Amino acid sequence: MLTVEARFMIRELHDLGWSISAIARRTGHDRKTIRKVTQGPLVPEPKPRRGRAHKVEPYADYLQKRLDEGVWNARKLYTEIKTRGYTGSETRVRAWVHPLRKARSSQATVRFETEPGEQAQVDWGHFGTLQHQGRQKRLYAFVMTLSWSRAMYLEFTTSTDETTWLRCHLNAFRFFNGVPGTIVHDNCKTAVLQRNAEGDIHWNPRYLDLAECYGFSPHACKPYRPETKGKVESGIKYVRGNFWSGLTYRDLDDLNAQARDWMDTVANVRVHGTTREVPYARLPLESLQPFPTQRAFDTSRIGFRKSSRDCLISYEGNYYSVPAAYILQKLQVKETWEGELLIFSPQGEQIACHRLSEGHGQRSMQPEHYAGIRSTSQAVKRARATQIVVSPPSPFGEMLVAPQVEARPLSAYDEVLESVA
Repeated sequence: MLTVEARFMIRELHDLGWSISAIARRTGHDRKTIRKVTQGPLVPEPKPRRGRAHKVEPYADYLQKRLDEGVWNARKLYTEIKTRGYTGSETRVRAWVHPLRKARSSQATVRFETEPGEQAQVDWGHFGTLQHQGRQKRLYAFVMTLSWSRAMYLEFTTSTDETTWLRCHLNAFRFFNGVPGTIVHDNCKTAVLQRNAEGDIHWNPRYLDLAECYGFSPHACKPYRPETKGKVESGIKYVRGNFWSGLTYRDLDDLNAQARDWMDTVANVRVHGTTREVPYARLPLESLQPFPTQRAFDTSRIGFRKSSRDCLISYEGNYYSVPAAYILQKLQVKETWEGELLIFSPQGEQIACHRLSEGHGQRSMQPEHYAGIRSTSQAVKRARATQIVVSPPSPFGEMLVAPQVEARPLSAYDEVLESVA
C-alpha cells in the first residue's frame, strides 16, 4: 500500500506535466496504480470490514429500546436479555453499549428556556456532616432555582425526609413571595413513590396535596437525565464553589443565616452568566402565582410511640411525659413546624404538649402527669439527686417544677394500674 508521502509525490509529478508512463518508470509502480492515485483522493477511504455476527445482535432492538428509556447500565441490560435467551457474555453487551454511550455523551444539547413564572427546578446537594443537637448528622442543601429569572433559594437541613422536603418548598415560596407554575425535580421518594418502565408515576400523596394547595404542577424528570434540571444542578455547583468554599459556621442556624445573607448580597444580585441580567432585577417580572399566606398547609411530622411504665415516651433520643392513665399504650406523636411535640391518645384527643428538647437524653416532664403516684421519701431523695427536668410550654401555664421520679419495683406500677382502672 502506498504511503501518503508517496501519493503526494506522484500527484505533484503529475501536476508538473509528467505522463503516467514517466511517473511509473520513476517510481517503479504500475501505471494502473499511478492512474488511481492521480484520479482519486489523496487519502482513500478504508474498506469496510466484514464483521462477524455476534450473539447480541438479535437483541439489538430491545437494547436500543431500553437505552431510549434511560437504562444505560450494561450489567442490568445483560441480566434482562439473559432472561430472554441470550447466551453470550456480559463483555459483549458492554462492547455493544460503549460506542453508543460515547456518542451520547458527545451530543450537543440545546438550552431550554421557559417563560416568566412558568417553572422552577429543585434538587438536593450533600455537604458532609455537622454537629447538630448533640449528634453528628449529615448535612444537605435544598436549592430551588426559578428557571426564567435564575433567582435562587438555598436552605441547609439535616434531613431529606418528606416533612423537610415540604417545609423547604414552603420556605422557598415565602422567599420568592410567589409560586411557580411547574416544579421540576428528580424521582426522590418524597415526590415519586414509584415509576414504571412505561413512565407512569405513583406520586407521594402529601406532595400532591401540597401541589394542589398552592397551585403548581410537579414534574419528575426522566431517570439518568440530569440535564433536564440543569439550571438547579448548576446552582448547586455555584453554591459549592462560591458560598461553601472556605466557610466557617457555629451551627445549623448560623449556617442558614449566612446562606440567606449570601443570597441577598451575592447570588441573586450578580449578573448571571447566561441571562446577562441580575436575578433580583428579573424576579418582579416572573409573575409568580400569589403565595396565600393565610392558607396553612400542615407539614407536621407524625408517628407513633409506645409509652413506658414511668409515663415517658422516647422521641428523637429525648423523653417526654404523658399522663399516668396512658402508660404502656401506643400513642400518636405530632412534631409541629413551631417546634412542639403534641401527643394524642388512641382515641384521638390531645393529652400532652411539650417543647421539643435539644441535645440527647433530655427529659421533659409535667407535674400533672404524675398526680396520684405514690412514692417513698428515700426514693424521692435519690431521684432529686439525678433527675433532669424540663419545664412545659404553653398551653399548660407558667413554668412549674416537675416532681421527682424515682426508680421503683414493678409491683408499684401494678398498684398504679389498679388505682386508675
